[in-house]
Amino acid sequence: MTLPAADATLSGVYSAKSVVTAQRFAQGMTFDQYVAYTGTPENLTREAGWWLGTTRHDFSRLLRERYERCRLSDAQFAAIRWLAAQPDGPANVLVISEEWSSDCRRDVPMVARLAEAGGLTLRIFRATAGSSVAAPERIRPNRRTPTS
Repeated sequence: MTLPAADATLSGVYSAKSVVTAQRFAQGMTFDQYVAYTGTPENLTREAGWWLGTTRHDFSRLLRERYERCRLSDAQFAAIRWLAAQPDGPANVLVISEEWSSDCRRDVPMVARLAEAGGLTLRIFRATAGSSVAAPERIRPNRRTPTS
């Protein structure tokens, strides 16, 4: 894989002032904290996703297994390292997730691996109605969980 020159710009990348402060970002969960949280009584008593009915399931083992099986190719590893090294490249990754979402169960372990490979700080927030992080990101009226 040929990567762009080190002085290449990230043209076409949307950039805007974040609605999430550094202090609020720091309150998010790491991947390990998120996985542990998904199996807690506090989480398991919350409302479940629409397809699960009223029962929330413990997906912590599944999330951990997917993370353990997830491996980046050499090209993916090189690309995320290159991106993170750019002057305006990312330093943080914010994920809004609910483990009942099959998209989140599939994507969050991979995003964690990408963040890890790029030396990026990952924080995960629940997609709850009262979340000060998730609320500005809701762009669809049906309030689906945003995914990567």
